[in-house]
Amino acid sequence: MSSLNQEQFLRIKDLANYPEKQATIHTYKSGINKGKTKNINARPASKGLIGVSDKTIWQWVKRGEFPAPIKLSDSITVWRLSDVKAWMQSKGLEA
Repeated sequence: MSSLNQEQFLRIKDLANYPEKQATIHTYKSGINKGKTKNINARPASKGLIGVSDKTIWQWVKRGEFPAPIKLSDSITVWRLSDVKAWMQSKGLEA
């Protein structure tokens, strides 16, 4: 009986740094919800595994300088942890 490969996956929020964001209130300017408001929660700063912004990671992917992601659905994109660790080792970064 063979064991299943327990591959781990990372999302962009696990890789990239994000600055702190204060709570805000958004007011819709047009459309069906015009004039209504929506509370947007605060978000603490976070440091991702790679230590750069999500924009930088996507630029690297586009140029072929970072492992290609796997698109699971329209809104979910992941990277194999093993691919990211191998990339980090090739760059002399701690995994």
